[in-house]
Amino acid sequence: MTIYGLNMDGLGTDSRQAKIKRAAFGAFYGFLGGTAFVCMAAYINILLNPDIPFGMDWSMLAVRLPLIALGLALVGAVTCWWHEAWQGLLSGAVVASALALIVALFTADVETGLKFVVLVFILVPVAAMTLPIAYILRWLTERHAAVMRLERRSVRIAGLIILTLALGAGCGYFMKTSAHGLEVARFMQGLLQNPAQAKNPLVKFGGVLEHQDAPYKLYQQKSAESTEGYDFRFEYEDGFILRCAVIAYPGANPFVSACETEQ
Repeated sequence: MTIYGLNMDGLGTDSRQAKIKRAAFGAFYGFLGGTAFVCMAAYINILLNPDIPFGMDWSMLAVRLPLIALGLALVGAVTCWWHEAWQGLLSGAVVASALALIVALFTADVETGLKFVVLVFILVPVAAMTLPIAYILRWLTERHAAVMRLERRSVRIAGLIILTLALGAGCGYFMKTSAHGLEVARFMQGLLQNPAQAKNPLVKFGGVLEHQDAPYKLYQQKSAESTEGYDFRFEYEDGFILRCAVIAYPGANPFVSACETEQ
């Protein structure tokens, strides 16, 4: 990437139309990358672990897709709005960090005043961490501007689109469940497959024994109440739902702390 500026028309001008054109392409690549990230993050556990009946959490996907894809579109637009590279990069990094912090803080159970203090004091460090995101979106837009002046530009632009999707999906890959989380998921799967075994904590919940051989989908997430816990939701085809909280301390066997059923 050059540090002298981003040119979409090849004339060295920086009119309002040129800014809008740059911002539009930055938003386009940000939206593509964000969409690929969210879709891969939602599907990666299903892809890598066919032995565990992970389900696609469509409700979470519906929340994350517009939030992250549109958020990165905004970051791309702000980053590429400015002709000067460093001005664009810093602006994009600040927007990216602000969005990330706002979502993280305002979905947490913390007092409003404390949220504001935390947002102000950690904005700069987080902006430094999000700078690579702004850089990539700026670089993609710069390459787009360059290939527009070359032959076979459609093929070259298709390559940039594929690269953007690959980068987003590659980052989404790292959203996979940890090895520890998979261990706990297999522990719960074993309890469900053998509910009548001795000392199985699930047998006392009505409907579990009756659904021993019935197919289900497993949904797992980190516990909001315990740093060493996981929340599970098992959905059966007939509408029966089992929710369980599992605690899994390092070096110790997991144990079910609580469960509830829905029909």
